[in-house]
Amino acid sequence: MKTLCCVVAFSFAALSTFGQGCLVFQNGEVGREQFVYGLDPANPTSDVLEGIREKLSGPGYSAQIFWAEADSSEADLKALEGSQTSFKTGNLAGLLLGFSKLCIPGTFGGTKVNLQMRVWDNQGGSLTSWAGVIMDNAVARGMSQILSNWELSGLDAENGPHVGSGNLKYRLRSFGLYLVPEPSVIAISTLGFCALLLRRPDRG
Repeated sequence: MKTLCCVVAFSFAALSTFGQGCLVFQNGEVGREQFVYGLDPANPTSDVLEGIREKLSGPGYSAQIFWAEADSSEADLKALEGSQTSFKTGNLAGLLLGFSKLCIPGTFGGTKVNLQMRVWDNQGGSLTSWAGVIMDNAVARGMSQILSNWELSGLDAENGPHVGSGNLKYRLRSFGLYLVPEPSVIAISTLGFCALLLRRPDRG
């Protein structure tokens, strides 16, 4: 009887796996890599990917995929369970460790979703979620562009195979981390800009 219960349990687990839409992210193909970079030392509050930036390396940084239904807003994006990972080291720095295939409960092959990769300095492993990041402006973070209407692969609602939109690495672009400016810095910058507008041009 115990054996039968185990078989039934495993069967339901297998069916639930097949009934989920999945996405693929293999980020190591030579010549097709999408790297994630650290802060720009000259302008750490800039999210523009320019200047001298080092590729992220090792377990000190965390990355996670966020998702929402295709007709949702950016505010609806939520962390995909099981997608959190860190970074490779050495010559492979800037590339993610871990997952290659992830499935989203409650979806099917052909389901359209919005996706985004978010990365942060995990403060020596103490900052384990994005929720903690957005509470502290001193934490370096970065986000990829949002991939809209991404079709998941797997069995569709009629149990037919669906290929989906393919590998995430072909659409994600490289990005870098940044710091959120403190309110005082923003206020000073605004005052400086206003002063420039009010300054009369030199008439000689």
